[in-house]
Amino acid sequence: MPQRITEKYLNELIDQLEIKETELEAESPLSSQSNDNQGNNGMIIVQNNQLYITSPLPGGEPAVLSAIPPVVLKVNNQLVTEPVQVEASDRISWSIQEEPQYQITVSEDNLKAFFTLNRVGQYAWNLVNSPATPRLALQAEMDRSILLSTLSIEQIIVDFEKKSITQNLNIPAIYAEMNHPTHQPICVAEGKPPVDGVDAKLDLFFSEHVENAFNEIEGSVDYRNHLRIPSAKRGDVIARKHLPREGVPGYDVYGSILPAAPPRDIKVVAKEHTLLLPSQEITALKEGRPRMTGNSVKYFDISTAYIVPGNVNIKTGNVVFSGDVIVHQDVEDNMIIESLGNVYVYGNVYNSTITATGSILVRGNVINSQLYSGYFGVMYNRLYNLSKQLIEECNMLSEASKLLTEKVESRHQTVKFGQVILLLLESKYKKIPVLIRDLQSVFANIKYTYHQDTEQLKRMLDVFLRPTQFIDFFSYAVLASFLKLLEDLYSGVARMQEVKVRVDIPQCHNSTIKSNGDIYIHKDGILQSDLLSSGDIAFLMKDAVCRGSELEAAGTLTAQTVGGESSANSSLKAGSKIKVRKMYAGRVTVGRHSKEIIEPVENMIFTPQNLQRLNQAARDKFI
Repeated sequence: MPQRITEKYLNELIDQLEIKETELEAESPLSSQSNDNQGNNGMIIVQNNQLYITSPLPGGEPAVLSAIPPVVLKVNNQLVTEPVQVEASDRISWSIQEEPQYQITVSEDNLKAFFTLNRVGQYAWNLVNSPATPRLALQAEMDRSILLSTLSIEQIIVDFEKKSITQNLNIPAIYAEMNHPTHQPICVAEGKPPVDGVDAKLDLFFSEHVENAFNEIEGSVDYRNHLRIPSAKRGDVIARKHLPREGVPGYDVYGSILPAAPPRDIKVVAKEHTLLLPSQEITALKEGRPRMTGNSVKYFDISTAYIVPGNVNIKTGNVVFSGDVIVHQDVEDNMIIESLGNVYVYGNVYNSTITATGSILVRGNVINSQLYSGYFGVMYNRLYNLSKQLIEECNMLSEASKLLTEKVESRHQTVKFGQVILLLLESKYKKIPVLIRDLQSVFANIKYTYHQDTEQLKRMLDVFLRPTQFIDFFSYAVLASFLKLLEDLYSGVARMQEVKVRVDIPQCHNSTIKSNGDIYIHKDGILQSDLLSSGDIAFLMKDAVCRGSELEAAGTLTAQTVGGESSANSSLKAGSKIKVRKMYAGRVTVGRHSKEIIEPVENMIFTPQNLQRLNQAARDKFI
């Protein structure tokens, strides 16, 4: 709080003001009137750490006071952060708020503690004296002649202990910093990060792709040379599993345990044609193509091949096989090939459907056909779809039979379970017999053995197709058994999806191709077709064309010539980028950004970034 000014000191102040006024008047006649008003203003004097303030005379203005850090100023017990008017009656106090002598900080991961020394000694502060002035920014300076206290190592250690930082505290480093200050953060305590475990992994000793499967020798196709198709002999090691290794926990600067991330294991199942040894090696038990299927569980098997030496047509019937299918000539009109493996066609595919849980390779043309590979090969597989629909219908049949039986029994009557099933099949669940006949038709086209024993399921299908002959045979247990057989079939097909698949064709017209992997077009290109890939789509030949088609790739789409001067437009969509050698017109979409191509472009790479820039430039031009 300021002391009351004495009359003697006030007179001295007035004398000083008169001197300044005289000097100013001598300088400029225009300034006399201004100085007359300033002489009425309030004044501030700083002397010996004290503030002296006078109130303004009539016609004058109060003095203005502010503070420069580290000075903290309060007027009438209110903190002042901006210049404020003050008078003699105001209660004014000041203090010094300087940075602490040291700081203790901890990294975000709590693995390192740092000590930052600002100063060892704590000194007094004095206000900077100031003559009378109507505006004052209060300043203070350190008085190094007055040492108030000296920082001790004990004080610092106690502070670390209060923060529970005692693990591996480097006291010599603190001593060194105090003796030779760098005023930089120094690490004085360090934890130990956890060492994460090592995930299990699989080494595959076979290629998951068929490389150049179609070879010609002296102008003719070599059907007997299967070296390009991955193969294994009995006793070959086809894969090896490396077991996961547990990690090592760590600790932070507070001494708390940091657990290591648990390693991820891979569940491996060796099917009937493979063997998992104690050494974690998977060996082949017969000759064939090794393959790995499944997602969360990896199934190893040896796929055998069903070979059609000629065409697939009405004479051969549709082909359903639990392995690879090799067709040496054409797939003729309205035929179906369903493979729980790869499909190789050395000829053309006309107006047909091919589904494969693995890859599809076609040497000839694909016309008016549908090709589904990998995940899509499962989704469009008739065994998968029909068993799924039957499971849904039979679950509803089971619930309805329970409700109907309970309703009859609530009236103190009895009814045969077979009669309930018969009534429901004839009245409400007429779809079940239709699905059963379709499934029986698929079973009739299965070539040789299937991936599991289906004889029991075939007998149960026949029972449910003729319920009047088996009224006394039906029970809840029989219905549950039928459902279990359907579920085994459904899940068995789903597990046959191979991990890395692709579709290879030379060209296609008016067709649909869906692949859970890449799609490669090796020759002339595609016309009026729809292609969908969970990987990349690539046209490999420089002169390949894409006209009137819709293409979508989750990764990169590489095209050569898209559209023509008079052809229908195409739509290209990719998740990563689109590369075109020449595009006449159409639409390109990468990620969330699209652009209509209305004028020919050449050697373009479309990414989300440059599509955004092109669209913005077009909008700016329009504005």
